[in-house]
Amino acid sequence: MSRNLCILLCTFVAACSATPAHTPDGAPAPDLASSGGDQGDNRTCPPQPGDYVPGRPSPPYAACISDDGQYHPFNPGSISTIARIAAFEAIADLLWRGDRLPTQDDFLQASVRLREDNGLQSRLSRREDEHYPPVLDAMGKTRCGDMMVAQMNPDRCVGPARMSPLVNDALAAGGRGENPRVNAARVEAGLLWFLFISTHKEAVTCGTEKKDDCDSCWAYYGGGEQRGGGRGLARYVRMVDPGVHNAIFDGTLAVRCWRDLDPALPAQNAALRDRAIGQLDRALHAGVARVVEARLGQLRQNTGDRRDADLAFIQILGASLLREARLRDAARADQLQQELSRTDAAQVDVGRAQRLLREIFPCP
Repeated sequence: MSRNLCILLCTFVAACSATPAHTPDGAPAPDLASSGGDQGDNRTCPPQPGDYVPGRPSPPYAACISDDGQYHPFNPGSISTIARIAAFEAIADLLWRGDRLPTQDDFLQASVRLREDNGLQSRLSRREDEHYPPVLDAMGKTRCGDMMVAQMNPDRCVGPARMSPLVNDALAAGGRGENPRVNAARVEAGLLWFLFISTHKEAVTCGTEKKDDCDSCWAYYGGGEQRGGGRGLARYVRMVDPGVHNAIFDGTLAVRCWRDLDPALPAQNAALRDRAIGQLDRALHAGVARVVEARLGQLRQNTGDRRDADLAFIQILGASLLREARLRDAARADQLQQELSRTDAAQVDVGRAQRLLREIFPCP
């Protein structure tokens, strides 16, 4: 692994205190999921008290539009996020799906897809992480568009400070023919991180800015498909743990139900808002943890540049979980960070890392 890559990944892990999949889907191979525990099982995650369950209205939820188990868009004819997930799928086909080594031209074509008008790059470069307090000026306007401010506040201003440089540097390096498997894995992990944070972000702004953002929340997770389908992040989670996929989809329905019951803008029922977004966020963290667990299983089996790619993927996407991990269990989070910080894949204690992920992020 190159020195620059090691520095970048270690920076991510500290700041938060593949082999690309070899299946046609591009998601972690199901046979590998069983190598480190029960990531690939089909158990259903039981809802927690107060969670929204479609078709079973119970306090604090009354009967609502989501009770048929389907997501009903506010504006079905205008969900631009669906096109962004289509671009993610096209980039996956170019760079990490299947078992072939991506070419320099593949990286160049992926850069073109990333930079389509109103596409992935337009959101990647400005994404803010709503888990952190906003960075505001004296007039109450967000300041993440100022690169100097973004670099001083990389947790909140995660898109311009971390995600966009990561993805664009990896595409540029791959376009020069450097470490194609590793750089493809960096793009893959960086974009999945973006989809993870974006799903949560759109749920939050659906209650503060525009209700159409609920549609984007649903689309950032599954590409505008219902429970039985799913592209983008949903494809990965559904492959390794269908029960957690169902929990995430129920979380998107919880957000839609809340906005059906609380249609004002901004939303008025803060308790129901926090419950719905919290249900979704809890499930999203479990889903991303399952994806990292599965890739750890591949790390155990692979060698050479495939293993280096696995490590790059695990470090980037795994680091996105450390904030929440530290809130839940600081001691275990420190142990997980220790495994994620290793620069030699052979030194990663795969079983320990998988166990820690499962303990910190159990079935939601």
